[in-house]
Amino acid sequence: MTLRIGILGCGKIARLHAQGYKTASDLAQVVVCCDEYSVELAQNMAKEFGADVTTSWQAVIERSDVDAVSICMPPDQHAPIALAAAKAGKHVLLEKPMAMNMEECKQIVAAAEQADTVLMIGQNQRWQPEHIQIKELLDRNAIGKIVALRFDCNQFISRMYPPDSWIFDKAKSGGGMITQTAVHKIDLMRHFFGEIDEVSAFNGYTGLNPGYKPGGNEDISAFLMNFENGIVGEAFYLFAAYKVPIPTATGELTIIYGDKGVIHNVLGWHIYSTEIPEYSGGLTKLDIHQHPYTDSVNAEVRHFLECIRDHKEPITSGRNNLGTMATVFALYKSAETKTVVKVEKTQQ
Repeated sequence: MTLRIGILGCGKIARLHAQGYKTASDLAQVVVCCDEYSVELAQNMAKEFGADVTTSWQAVIERSDVDAVSICMPPDQHAPIALAAAKAGKHVLLEKPMAMNMEECKQIVAAAEQADTVLMIGQNQRWQPEHIQIKELLDRNAIGKIVALRFDCNQFISRMYPPDSWIFDKAKSGGGMITQTAVHKIDLMRHFFGEIDEVSAFNGYTGLNPGYKPGGNEDISAFLMNFENGIVGEAFYLFAAYKVPIPTATGELTIIYGDKGVIHNVLGWHIYSTEIPEYSGGLTKLDIHQHPYTDSVNAEVRHFLECIRDHKEPITSGRNNLGTMATVFALYKSAETKTVVKVEKTQQ
């Protein structure tokens, strides 16, 4: 059976979803494209599929010929749309961040469970081929017990989006560097190493991005994490970086320290292992190539469709993503209160 898809929001990330559905044409067909803010964007996307066009997401949800939706709208609209979709019996691929607060996140998960529909969150870093290969090494205990990790990301957000983009508006986006970008790596580290127990964060403002200011979105964030298994993690994020100072395989620094070695991605993925002879002579460059970003979203979309077909829970299900969002909101609470904050327990 071919699943019939509605794409809600037709901007940058939606174009990646659209490409994913193209590559999964054996499983799905996009039948309608919706954009509340630009009918032209919806029309351009719809041409690729011979799909209908609308500016009303409610009209898409009401259609009997739509089985599932990709929600690529601003975060402040995620909860209303996802709840309406569940009530209508639609499966949902929901872009990150899941919602604006934990209560909304829980409501979305509960609604999908009550409706017995698939709810998947767009945490595509789990699907990057490079990260899949790194997880395989970690699962082999290639560097032993993990004791610590570091990661960072450097971008210049005002050079990536027009000044009127919702991304600069806290009321629509829910936050800056943490909720828009760090959420990806937080989710990936949970995927690699399990749940996070407590966090401490400091947020800042460069004045170089519109809307990123005290009381608005943060464009600097530095934070620490204690994992439940004892791993200590450190992260640094900047949305006003003129240049990326550390050349990495994925554009984001990742260093994983084990008691029997280390893995990092500076100038390509490298490993040193005291246990594996082929990696014991010093830092060894791994045969892991950088893949186009689109590959991860293609894989994400296919997994979503396969989970609908096979009645399975996605790897990045809404319930699993509650742990990621609990960490995100704990980081904001820590930055606001200048305290170490326990992360809400969400996994059963």
